[in-house]
Amino acid sequence: MSPAPSSRGRHQGGPWLLIPGVLALVLTGLAAHGAWSTRGRPFPSLMVDAYHFYSLVLLPSWDPRTSIGGHPWPSTEPLPLARHRLVAVNEKSLSTHGPLSSPLELYALAGETCSDARVSLRFEDPWGNSLPVDVDGGCLDFDEILLFFVTYVLAAWMVLWSGGLVLTLGSRPAARRAFVGWSAVTFLFLLSFYDYHTTAWLAPLFSVSKVGLMLSALWLAYAFPSPPARGTVGLRRLLSALTVLGAATALGLVAARFTGTDIEPVRNTTDLLLAPCIAALALAVLLRLRRGTGLERAELITASGGLVATPLLIALMQVFSLWTGREIRHLALPFIILVLPLSIGYALIRHNILEARVVLTPRMLRVPLVLGALLLSVLGTYLIHLATRSGPTQLLLLLLIGGALFTALMVLAHQLQVRLFFPATLAFRGTIERLSDRLAALRDAPTIRRTLEETVMQAVPTLSARILEPSAPRELPHLPPEALEELARGAHVWTAQSPRERHLLIPMRSLGELRAVLFIAPKRKGALYTQEDLQLLETLASLGALALHNAEAVQELESLRRLEVGAAHLEKQLTLSALSEEVCHEMVYPLSFLQDLLRRGADGQPLGEEDLSFAREEVERMRRMLDSLRRLQLPRPEVGPIPLLGHAQRALQLIRESIQRKRLSVLVEIDPALTVRAEGDSLVQLLSNLLRNAAQAAPEEGTMGIRARWGAEGQLIEVWDTGPGIPEEVAQVLFTHRRVSTKQDGHGIGLTVVQRIAHNFRWQVFYLRESDRTLFRLTLPPSP
Repeated sequence: MSPAPSSRGRHQGGPWLLIPGVLALVLTGLAAHGAWSTRGRPFPSLMVDAYHFYSLVLLPSWDPRTSIGGHPWPSTEPLPLARHRLVAVNEKSLSTHGPLSSPLELYALAGETCSDARVSLRFEDPWGNSLPVDVDGGCLDFDEILLFFVTYVLAAWMVLWSGGLVLTLGSRPAARRAFVGWSAVTFLFLLSFYDYHTTAWLAPLFSVSKVGLMLSALWLAYAFPSPPARGTVGLRRLLSALTVLGAATALGLVAARFTGTDIEPVRNTTDLLLAPCIAALALAVLLRLRRGTGLERAELITASGGLVATPLLIALMQVFSLWTGREIRHLALPFIILVLPLSIGYALIRHNILEARVVLTPRMLRVPLVLGALLLSVLGTYLIHLATRSGPTQLLLLLLIGGALFTALMVLAHQLQVRLFFPATLAFRGTIERLSDRLAALRDAPTIRRTLEETVMQAVPTLSARILEPSAPRELPHLPPEALEELARGAHVWTAQSPRERHLLIPMRSLGELRAVLFIAPKRKGALYTQEDLQLLETLASLGALALHNAEAVQELESLRRLEVGAAHLEKQLTLSALSEEVCHEMVYPLSFLQDLLRRGADGQPLGEEDLSFAREEVERMRRMLDSLRRLQLPRPEVGPIPLLGHAQRALQLIRESIQRKRLSVLVEIDPALTVRAEGDSLVQLLSNLLRNAAQAAPEEGTMGIRARWGAEGQLIEVWDTGPGIPEEVAQVLFTHRRVSTKQDGHGIGLTVVQRIAHNFRWQVFYLRESDRTLFRLTLPPSP
């Protein structure tokens, strides 16, 4: 197969698909109008078709085998057959010349109004033998319209929708044409079924569809999922000749409707040939199954559910009718026909049997799910109506029951759809949380890459997953020309290979820079990628990019630490050590906040503009810290009056996760108008270290806070908590020794940062214990 012209793939259809769609809607409207016009019209408790032949269409409520007018059918009296033609109603002979009357006009001859009066009908077989039949008159009502029109139309649109999807998505021309042809003629057959037995407005379409069903079954047998390796030319020529003959037959049937020509031999022939044509389809699939191997066999097994089961179910319905004497084929037909498109759709999703170049989305399945739920709810409502026919059941109650059934079926269908076709939706949250936890403990790039590759393989049933360097994709074969630019912009790319062989490339970007590329093979058994798969993979790639970025920063810090050993001056050594430690320590806050945002997003929680704005500010602050690290010196603070409350709130945001985890109460006692002389980033850094220590020291469900007030010493800022406080021996050396910490795994960097920033601001910091509170007090100098 030739490569795809685009990395994204493209649909085979276009705007011209609107034309058959609009035509289908017009035909549906015409059929609906005709069906509604039959309500309340008299009919003789049996049906004939548009050519006046007896029809096997029956409802149990007016089945002549069980009752006609409340009296059992005489066992010695034969029933009409499909070859019997109605020739007289109430002893009035019917004309056989010129345009034929519609079945509804024939029913009107039995009586102008609905009544239980006896109707005398006379049928005649091809040899001129008469068969009189006496039945009670009846009335076409909701039962007939519901079962023979509404259910058929819903099934017709499900079939048509499946044909449209195959037409727009499939890449195997022969199979696509065969299935689209089958779906079109099946749509016409189902849509015009009720009309064919009543108003006959669409009778020509029904005649064409019956011939089309035979031909489409043969074309499916030839082309699905691909034409045979041998004898292709001969088979195609034979099918083409049969198609021409079928078209001529269909035209003859249409003409006979208007001329009154006797078409009984042609009609019987088409009826007899339909079953062998469907059997040929089942036989062709079974032969392919026997000869197929590997993936081809798996595809056919999935699709054979409809290609083999449909004719088998029709045959079983025939056996049931013969065995029980009840004709139910036409009641079950809409549901049996749907087995074929459902199995083809399942094979398309699971094995990409038609080599589609598309990403599966829930929107593609929305229409068949709604139509299927409507179909089943209509059937369920009718069964309830049938069971309570003699009771006081009202129409409104039936509508409410139908609505409840539809809602329940839609909920069930949605859950089933997610489990079968979109499992990534269920795995999203757990996968993100597990990967975040694993990446948080990793610092070297190779281990991060392996961890991400393993996670992708577990989350998506793909054959392989690799993480490539940013420049590596240019060496890959089958890469589209615009792929590198799209990856740089952050868009995913497909390789230009056949649908079952193409690979997926997802960029891993952090702070606008491409860190790596996630290179993913096709899914197992050729299954389609879904929109949820791509969302999960893009989120995993983003987390991996952030981890790689962090690893690069750590490696840079380690390199700078190694430079310490060879530094010429002690001051430079101390500066490098303190700076790298401080940057490592301070980057924990924004990274923890960003990780918390990712988790909230994975949980489906909305992210407010305030959180996103704060995240952008923290990313910018990290960039400034890294710039300071590269220069091996911190920038001198530009001190000026700034509002204290806003910066205190930013510091609290950075430790929000710790506060929520311990369920702490936080008190903020700061006048919104209060300003202090400081520099913004450094003030946030100072306060976040003190507040973090307070959150760590406070007990579960304890209290902490920050306040600003005036004291005897001047303006005071105090950070406090209800923790146990600092041991006396540690408190004595808290500000006289470097790196003092009361935590077992602590390094004392936080208080060192507090002292440095306070010194730069010309502030003083003290530790106090007041009543049951541990308190760090910052004393500010008088304003100049």
